[in-house]
Amino acid sequence: MSKRLVALVALFAMVAIFGLANLKAADMAAGGNSWTGEVVDVACYAAKNAKGATHAECGAKCVEEGLPVGLLVGDKVYLLIGADHKPMNKQLAPHVTHTVTVTGEKFEGQGVNLIAVKDFKMAAMK
Repeated sequence: MSKRLVALVALFAMVAIFGLANLKAADMAAGGNSWTGEVVDVACYAAKNAKGATHAECGAKCVEEGLPVGLLVGDKVYLLIGADHKPMNKQLAPHVTHTVTVTGEKFEGQGVNLIAVKDFKMAAMK
């Protein structure tokens, strides 16, 4: 390879690395570790697309009894666990069908979407 080509590739790599670092910093500054959506009973949502106020009582009961709890963000559901990797069913059961904002760490892989929640609060009404 010519020295110019090597220098050009090195320059491109440096620009890409700095660009990605800046995007990550901007994402963090813009609340990149928080997501807002509807708390759902994952079992009923997956089986029957059950969500919203008409499913509040059933959803809360299912979550209280230990079925998975999730956050519906757009068309994607994230399973919710505590940052300590313990279930959050007791804390979130009263909020099934509510719009909340969670902060924490997101994991996506092997077909699973998960957020380890550090904190949650009712979302501000628009």
